[in-house]
Amino acid sequence: MKKTVLAVLLPAMLVAGAAQAATVYQGEDGSNVDVYGRLGFNVNDRDNDADDSKVVGQFDGRLGLGGSQTVNDKVSVIGWAEYQVGAAEGKNEGSDLTARYVWAGVDASEYGKLTAGRVASGLIMSTDIADVFSLSDVTLARQAGLVNKNATQVFRQDDTLQYQNSFGALDVSAAYILGNNVTNYETKNGYNLAARYTIDMGNAGKLAPVVSYQQNNADSDRSDNVDQYDFWAVGTRYYLNDLMLGAVYSEDEVTYKGQENSQDKVYELTAVYDVNADWVLRAGYRNLENTGGDEAKYKDTTVEAQYKMTDRSSIFTSYVFRDGDNGTGNIWSDWNNAEENYFNVGLRYEF
Repeated sequence: MKKTVLAVLLPAMLVAGAAQAATVYQGEDGSNVDVYGRLGFNVNDRDNDADDSKVVGQFDGRLGLGGSQTVNDKVSVIGWAEYQVGAAEGKNEGSDLTARYVWAGVDASEYGKLTAGRVASGLIMSTDIADVFSLSDVTLARQAGLVNKNATQVFRQDDTLQYQNSFGALDVSAAYILGNNVTNYETKNGYNLAARYTIDMGNAGKLAPVVSYQQNNADSDRSDNVDQYDFWAVGTRYYLNDLMLGAVYSEDEVTYKGQENSQDKVYELTAVYDVNADWVLRAGYRNLENTGGDEAKYKDTTVEAQYKMTDRSSIFTSYVFRDGDNGTGNIWSDWNNAEENYFNVGLRYEF
């Protein structure tokens, strides 16, 4: 099995970028400073602001900085800050530097990691099963932002205190989400749990089933009648030589006071095949249906090819066939129209 496939199975508890970060300083006591960057450009017709799609260009940049300081042979202080970077200088108006992850914590070796801030949630073990394409649009836990404005994705949210560890083939994560006072999105508290168990089947490959759950409780003084948010998912990845298959099912529900709840039911299937050292092929199918909310439906088939120019630089080409419905007012229609096919060609350089 290739090293790249084995790396996916390792219990990496940091964000994907941090796992690829370059060490720019290494102290004699083992302390280090790491830097990660991603620069890219996409050309696509995913323009949802117009009736007729047009081809647009989009810069895609990320910058991360972090590292660790050694306390003793078992304990280190760790931290990471990663930002999404926009490139349209004249239009930025000082707002196009967005925090993806910002956290600090303690790594206690075999006793686990404790981190706090805008962490990489353990729920990413579930969302990553479907999140394999270059132009990402994760739909699992799509409604999390209706309850907690800080949750851009359910696996990236502020005010989180998280513990993660691995016990042999078992990876576990548990987090408590403190409340916030974001205007109109006041959150009282929340928590999440996730676990993954990797089963080595020898020549038959590896199986990595995952389960996860999250609940957010809204502040009682909110004016939008939101009371609670629940998300759960069950899925697995299967690895055999150069092939990776994924399947995940999830539900998320916004509970309101005095009105119908809004529920998403989602299943996704993915396949990734390393043809050789230069080429990777990907395909996937998504089915999402909402009841009680925006009534949106996503029925997407995605195909993608990646050409690796170097170990850290690639060209991606993809096409998404869509047969969905924006319903009564898709909460994502301004950037993720459920009814419009689109293509994407992208160049990505990582350092």
